[in-house]
Amino acid sequence: MRFVLTGLLVLVVVAAMGITAYRTLKPAETVSRADKPVPSPEPIKSIQYAELASAPLIVEGRLRVYTEQRRVFADTPVTAQRMMTPHWSYRRWPAEVVSIVEVEKLASGVGMSVVVTKWSDGEIVALDAEKGDIVWQTKIEPADGESFKGRRTGAKTMWAPEDLFVSASAVDQQPVVIATGKDVAEGIDPVNGEVRWTRSFTTEPGCRTNNWTGGDAYFVKNTCAKPATLEIYDAASGVLLNTWRPPGASIGENVTNWFIEPTSCQLGRSGCAMFKAAPTGDVVTYTDAASGVGTITPAYWSFGADHVVKPEPVADKDNVVVVGDVIAEQMTGGYVWAFSRSTGKRLWMSEVAGRLIGGDQRNIYLINNEYQLLVLNLETGAVTSSTELRIRPADRFVYSMFYLHAGYLVIERLQTTKESEIDDRYYFSQDTVVLVGIG
Repeated sequence: MRFVLTGLLVLVVVAAMGITAYRTLKPAETVSRADKPVPSPEPIKSIQYAELASAPLIVEGRLRVYTEQRRVFADTPVTAQRMMTPHWSYRRWPAEVVSIVEVEKLASGVGMSVVVTKWSDGEIVALDAEKGDIVWQTKIEPADGESFKGRRTGAKTMWAPEDLFVSASAVDQQPVVIATGKDVAEGIDPVNGEVRWTRSFTTEPGCRTNNWTGGDAYFVKNTCAKPATLEIYDAASGVLLNTWRPPGASIGENVTNWFIEPTSCQLGRSGCAMFKAAPTGDVVTYTDAASGVGTITPAYWSFGADHVVKPEPVADKDNVVVVGDVIAEQMTGGYVWAFSRSTGKRLWMSEVAGRLIGGDQRNIYLINNEYQLLVLNLETGAVTSSTELRIRPADRFVYSMFYLHAGYLVIERLQTTKESEIDDRYYFSQDTVVLVGIG
């Protein structure tokens, strides 16, 4: 009897442990929706607003959206000095967040803004940016090794997603989300999750990993073609519009690894105005070439409404920003000059030096050596405002990632750009992200 009771007790204990383990480790999805309205956007001032532990996306000027390894969450208002109690949150287990993009509702106010998230198991989940509810959900086969790469702040996942892109229809300018997985790309309607088109590349596995979007097109380099080709698809329909390779790429042995890289992108590799390419992989930067280190530099190109790839002869520096017909370039010494893309005429040269970080329909933005954000008028180059990025006068930091959106600059401050360093030596501080207004 004693042995029987002991055996029964062991079975009960094992069963209880099994139930506990299952409840703890079973796949789960948790939504904590918002229980209060989102405040209206505040007037933006050219001041420091916040030090944050995580890197946000800003939605409608009203919400900040963040990510961790297995959770996406939001707080409000955008101008809060610290991270607030989550307005909403969404968590999945055991999948990890791979990429995030946001698509804001139209200026007319029609529809809703959505936060589109991609997970390591291939699930793509769109959340109502205001309430946190699941709007739609679909699935794509994930590529091998997809995982959370955002480290402590989530910046890389938020600001440089590798397999979620945003573009738009060339016909009606409606937004399109393009998701990529294992040898597949899909165009998705962000409003309802309808898969508008699918491109399967399974007959040539592993050949299309270098991709991005322009204003209304999806670009992907096919390294299996001989020689390799750039394939350009319509973002709204998935129709192949053109194929291209740099002049000279079909000559010689190095026909696969010719160089190509998008530039002047709205966020990460989405909405890129141009790309630079060379017929070989053995390229150097313009700065290195000027110093006598190598001679082959890439040329700049763009994709026109006529579906033809055109050279951009005005662009001849490493760092360029395109806004309509204006192209701003970083010169040696840190100064910036701007040209007309159509005429080649120089429009202005800055009176101040700084690192060129972006532009919009009104301004060009620089960060100078004194850790100030400088705002230059797009048409004249005149400095219209400056904002201190240092919280304390003694602050000294470096940076590689930043985010410009809707009148705000968010910058991830680092001690070093050496990514192999542990977090305590890599990040500038615990609250390492600083948010300022542009005004």
